[in-house]
Amino acid sequence: MKLLIFILSSLTVLIGLVCLIGWMLPIKHTASRTLLINAEINAVWLKINNYPAMPQWRNELKKVTELSDGRWQEISKSGDMITFFTTETVPQKRLVRTIVGEKLMFGGSWTFELSRHERATKLKITENGEVYNIVFRFVAKFIMGHHGSMDKYLTQLQDSFK
Repeated sequence: MKLLIFILSSLTVLIGLVCLIGWMLPIKHTASRTLLINAEINAVWLKINNYPAMPQWRNELKKVTELSDGRWQEISKSGDMITFFTTETVPQKRLVRTIVGEKLMFGGSWTFELSRHERATKLKITENGEVYNIVFRFVAKFIMGHHGSMDKYLTQLQDSFK
């Protein structure tokens, strides 16, 4: 019985600490990653803008569906759905995608900046994110990391040109 009380007390303290730390973290964050992709800038631009074809090179996606008014919905293999809207486009230079929706645990945008580097393309992604849920804020900062999604995206994009 004492062991059970100790375990429950420890879990309560641990959950409390996670919530407290998450509450203390800022809602907004900025993170960025840059990668040199061995492909012409036009090919990279076309690939990152061809939403319906993304499941062919992004392993976590099941389907991408075009919605009305320039919005796109990504459906992951686990069934999660996220809707995006392209808020800025400068062909072969800059693309800004923003998460759309209410009552989400997170939001924000990714800014893609492309530049020529001889026969390769330098791609920089900057995430201007917001994490609303205090537990997910803790997880995003200390477990997943703010760079995790960008690293995965860039690795899969690079691999798609091999």
